[in-house]
Amino acid sequence: MSKRILIADDDDDALAGLANLLTGMDHEVALAANGAQAVEVAAQFEPDVVILDLGMPLVDGLAAARALRRLPNGHAMMLVALTGWGQPQHREMTQKAGFDVHLVKPISADQLYFILSMMQP
Repeated sequence: MSKRILIADDDDDALAGLANLLTGMDHEVALAANGAQAVEVAAQFEPDVVILDLGMPLVDGLAAARALRRLPNGHAMMLVALTGWGQPQHREMTQKAGFDVHLVKPISADQLYFILSMMQP
């Protein structure tokens, strides 16, 4: 089933690659280059899923996740951390910030498909 997915990453290549992958899976995709932009876009786009890099400039993924959860539909969104940070303390940080899932880059199409399939329609 098609989902509305917002991707936020300051790496243009990572952003484009993930967007192409998700578009190829028939999802509707919106993009943001940083955490502040992700919150702005989410308020308009109302995504089902938000995939956030953690190490972004201006507003990082942790602060963006907390801000997203405060939006009117924030608790209905699945928040996915997609990052190079994979230590136990990083997973604890993402959990405290309100993320549902913590994934370490690089991610395969199969992993992504599985995570998205876990979300209720």
